[in-house]
Amino acid sequence: MKAGLLADIILGESPHLKGLVRHFNLLVLNPSGKITGFNTHFIKNSGKSENQLIHQNFAKLFDSDEGKAELMQCVKRALKGQPGSITFGLTESNITFKGVILPVYDSGNTPANLILITKEEHTTFVSDIELDDFWNLASKMMEEVGVTTHDQTIMDKLKNPNILLIEDRKGLIAKLFQNLIKSNKNVILAPTTEAALLMAESLLPQVVITTADPIGTNLIGTVADELKKKFNSSTICLTANGNEIRIEDGWLDIHIKNQPDSVRKILDLINQLYW
Repeated sequence: MKAGLLADIILGESPHLKGLVRHFNLLVLNPSGKITGFNTHFIKNSGKSENQLIHQNFAKLFDSDEGKAELMQCVKRALKGQPGSITFGLTESNITFKGVILPVYDSGNTPANLILITKEEHTTFVSDIELDDFWNLASKMMEEVGVTTHDQTIMDKLKNPNILLIEDRKGLIAKLFQNLIKSNKNVILAPTTEAALLMAESLLPQVVITTADPIGTNLIGTVADELKKKFNSSTICLTANGNEIRIEDGWLDIHIKNQPDSVRKILDLINQLYW
């Protein structure tokens, strides 16, 4: 793709692909998830200028009804070679973009870019059949010009990171993860921040989960810095607010519904983004 991905799409031989680009919204992401290309339809429908879009982190700029965690997982899966459907929008806009996200390969097994082809929707409902048909059409058109996806779905093995939980003064962590602590030997609960530093020596945690107010004399920021330095651990702080759980790690701010599957969603987020 010496001429560049956008040039290949626009100047390519497939009339169907040209039609998609001419009539629908196109976004191109690099392997870091940053926006590197778009067509005029997307600029018009998003209400953003070129300068507001180019080189911006896609998952930070946009959101979905399922939350940023789900949106980032879509991008992460595509970066692992798994094409799929995607839905996103701007919180200040009533327009939702629904379509497909496709990995694009120059060579090798790692996607060089991601392409998003979407339809703007002013309503909240698009049938699953319509999305499936649109996904199949877009996939075939990509293959016509050599912008192909892998035939096989790349499935990563289930990963079990070592997770260090630090108890908080309101008991949120112990209550939320009580079943996980009982069933998973890779997950342990430290009663205080001081104990966490000691227990980390044997656990070697990849991820630390607590709240902004853990039990102990050491501040969570100090503990997070030390664990990051020693074990390259990522520290996530949780907050419960009504029927929502807020997840923060310094640059992410994700809200999920506090439901029976909340722990599973948190673990999915960890597997996608931190491990």
